[in-house]
Amino acid sequence: MIKKTGYVVLSIISYGILESILIGYEYYIVLTILLFFVISTDIIVFNYSGSLLVGNLRVDRETDTKTFRKNEPFQIKLIFTNKNKYSISVFFFDEALDILDISKEHSGTISIPANGQKEINYMVTPKYIGKYSLGDVKVNLYDLFKLAYLEKKFKTAMDIKIAPSHNDIKADRTEMLSNFLYTYGVHHSRKVGQGYNLYGIRPYNEEDDPRYIVWNRYNEENNNIMIKEMEEEKEITMVFLIDYSVSMNNGSKDRIYDKTITEVINSSYYILKNRDNVGFFLFSSEINYFIKPDKNGNSIKKLEQVIANILPAGTFDIKQAISELNKKIRKKYIIFIITADDLEVKEPLKTYNTTVFLINKETFYEYNPDNAFDSLLFKSFKLNELRRIENQIKFLRSYGLKCKYINKDEMARKIIIEYNYDRSINMGA
Repeated sequence: MIKKTGYVVLSIISYGILESILIGYEYYIVLTILLFFVISTDIIVFNYSGSLLVGNLRVDRETDTKTFRKNEPFQIKLIFTNKNKYSISVFFFDEALDILDISKEHSGTISIPANGQKEINYMVTPKYIGKYSLGDVKVNLYDLFKLAYLEKKFKTAMDIKIAPSHNDIKADRTEMLSNFLYTYGVHHSRKVGQGYNLYGIRPYNEEDDPRYIVWNRYNEENNNIMIKEMEEEKEITMVFLIDYSVSMNNGSKDRIYDKTITEVINSSYYILKNRDNVGFFLFSSEINYFIKPDKNGNSIKKLEQVIANILPAGTFDIKQAISELNKKIRKKYIIFIITADDLEVKEPLKTYNTTVFLINKETFYEYNPDNAFDSLLFKSFKLNELRRIENQIKFLRSYGLKCKYINKDEMARKIIIEYNYDRSINMGA
């Protein structure tokens, strides 16, 4: 292909030939025709020979790990193989993604020896969880006068699955198990039943078990028999219904879905420490992943595997999401719905023990205004977002849904506060 510079040079030479013919400068005519011939021959020969040279190149991509996690750097190796009898100098560019922090070594000019190889190593750091495909490697070859070039893309696409960072998840497996030892039996979801802790005493009736009669409170005068009421611990089943539509893909430095998953996992470890069950349901019009609740941490491991294989897609319908969830789990449970979408509800939903957390999308954008006018626009944007959320909360509450809004930096705190409250009133037990 001819570059713009090449077209300009050929145009100038062609104009010189025409001008010299009209004026009658014989030597100038010979010079311009000779120059035109040299340039044209260079471009024609380059296109032919260059195609052969590039056709004998091969590019391979390798990584130093098969396990990818957010914020954990890994090395990419590009191997250029030259099967030509001559050394070749090319410009390469690795079409990496914007979800990676990439060092400068992913592009540049390299010389590959004849019948040899050249290796390029550089580091990248994943910024977001999910499944992504690293792009192709583009190679450009230029002619001697930099007037033409050849471009070829080598199909080196590679899928990488990025799981949450260990640093972001504040509770690992060993910490979780050690806390089980200290929290075992310290359970707050209690009600009267066949337990071991004394709840209180009350008058005896014929249906009660006589083994629990409090004989030292027996009064012969009025024949009052009292019986013990025992405290029974009940496990709570929590299900996080997470909106995984495109509305969760907002944000500048942090994406909403990335931060939400991290805080949900941290909150889930807290729930597991209290010996409650926790499960997950990722839902949109294109995504439907249900992870069965348990209290041994397997559900969290499955969540990490699932989210490393998908990205937010489609739209979110709260009515359809709850309907799908009711089909998958039958026992009594608590639902925490987390969404950044504008929810539409036209009739009361058939759901119980449900709390909707509306995410303030504005908190996921970082903006530093340069002047007073930009600052005013940014403040207006923040106020409009808050009004939108307040109107959405009023609308959802009018249909009987408990609704709260959460910011980027207070997700886990508000989730845990709501969980502790629901547990204290035996909701979902």
